[in-house]
Amino acid sequence: MRKATFALLALLLFPALVRGGEKEAAYLREKMIPLAQEFIKKVGLPCDSQLGTNQIMKYKVDYFRDRPGCLAEMRLTDDYLFSFHTETNRTEIWEFIQLRVKTYYELDNVSKEKIEAVKALNLKNKLNNKSALELAKKYFKLLGHKGQDFHPPEFRQSYWVGKNDVWGNLPYYEAVWYRKDSNMADVHSGIATIPQVTMTVSGIDSSLISYSKGFMPVGSDF
Repeated sequence: MRKATFALLALLLFPALVRGGEKEAAYLREKMIPLAQEFIKKVGLPCDSQLGTNQIMKYKVDYFRDRPGCLAEMRLTDDYLFSFHTETNRTEIWEFIQLRVKTYYELDNVSKEKIEAVKALNLKNKLNNKSALELAKKYFKLLGHKGQDFHPPEFRQSYWVGKNDVWGNLPYYEAVWYRKDSNMADVHSGIATIPQVTMTVSGIDSSLISYSKGFMPVGSDF
């Protein structure tokens, strides 16, 4: 009865949210919202962790045809995007993005004013390579990962590019941890399916801008 009531309420108040009916609405309530709440608390995102349907802009759930489980997405009104992966009875957030933050710019054919505005972003940067890496390591640990299971992170500052090989830094930093059993020669040869954790942090407000976990079993680093 409660499931049916929730699905009906979601349909009446937020018809654009509902994709497929009661089963998807139940997955939203029982899996997506609680995991997003936990994630928000862990990393200290500046929004209310007690999510209600009024904070959800849209969501979708795509169930596997050949096995139990699904892939799902949920976008909040704060422009936070969460992606979920369920295999049988295990579910995790495998990707998070602050959609409103752009961490790369191509400025080949834009106005001088636009270029100057992008250049000015880095003036707001409160971090350097050392402090930004420490911040990324903090989020890595908060999200349950263990450094001893991974190679030392590869790390770089984000940037913009323009005409004639002109470029400049942005106040964002990306760190990538490859699992320790990965062959780093494969990593550097460009093979994409290497088990890894990737995140981007902000030098403006020290927030977590993006996070992803790839090519590892759901709910585990190994």
